[in-house]
Amino acid sequence: MPPSREERDFADSIYNLLSGIARTLLYVGLLATLIGAGFLIFTAFAADANVQQAQNNVNIFSKVLFGGILALAAGGTFTWWGEDILAGIQLLLGAAMFFSPLYLPSLGVDPSKPAAQDAMGALRNGGLILGVIGLLVLVIDLATKARLRIQQGSKADQLKYGKGIKEERDRQNVFMGKCWQLPFCRKFVREKCPIYHSKRTCWRELVGCMCEESVIRNAMENKAIPKDALLAANMIPHNHKLTVMQKRERCKTCVIYNEHQKHKYRLALPIVMVGFILIYAIARGPLLAGTSGLVRALDTMIGKATFSKAGGSGVAGTMGGQWFVEVLTLCIMLVLFTYAMKLLEYLIFKLKV
Repeated sequence: MPPSREERDFADSIYNLLSGIARTLLYVGLLATLIGAGFLIFTAFAADANVQQAQNNVNIFSKVLFGGILALAAGGTFTWWGEDILAGIQLLLGAAMFFSPLYLPSLGVDPSKPAAQDAMGALRNGGLILGVIGLLVLVIDLATKARLRIQQGSKADQLKYGKGIKEERDRQNVFMGKCWQLPFCRKFVREKCPIYHSKRTCWRELVGCMCEESVIRNAMENKAIPKDALLAANMIPHNHKLTVMQKRERCKTCVIYNEHQKHKYRLALPIVMVGFILIYAIARGPLLAGTSGLVRALDTMIGKATFSKAGGSGVAGTMGGQWFVEVLTLCIMLVLFTYAMKLLEYLIFKLKV
């Protein structure tokens, strides 16, 4: 039973209220984050002026930063949920703060000063919090989209091919089955379909009951089809007015073929996941070494660009050594996995490979 007008109005009012709260959190959080990060950076540069005051500033503005990040993340996530750019912005802002101990010493901050260390540590922790939130948003968004892809396939699935079209219930939806083992293949057509009797598939023959009128006409005329697979194959109609590319494009808009694509996605998804896990398990040593080398190379590059001592900040060591490299490698693998999933979606639901 559809919701009443009063229920819809109530739901709209609640959503508008939450949207207003989210926007307020977004703006307040952004302002607090800028203030907290700005004063922490200033304190890191001016740590020599007044040691006690610098330490007090770190204690105050680290709390401002953490509160701002939480408000910014909550408000931004609600406001921009579903946008691909959301997690990217959160990860970039988190990375800018998390790696501040890498580039701030090259810009003039003395990392030997306790107040400067604490200020950079607060920035690093704030970046870590925002980065973790960004990764969670990325993973949840990816899982939600993957679930929808498995259930609905591409938008072409929603195209209407005539009034009353619905899934046939006389056959089970066989995983990675042939066209006549999938939903939307109509029983009265299937029984007179040469592709069914020849045990082939419509997307291989580039002709089928959803695109070629002769198949439907033969079924409606109750035309006899031989039970022998070879004889039935000879009766598969071929439209010579269309090119092969035009026939392939026709397949890409077919509900039966898009059901087949959903099955391919369900098959490929765990393969890609297991593949990334195996890559990390087998090549963990080289991956960690590569990440460590990347950090050192970035440190050296920033040092040369700012005419400072190259590679002198020892960032990996100051941020937990092996633990830091391990976490950074996992984050890189997770981001690569996310974009591998996006590539998989593009290949299966856009290019229809």
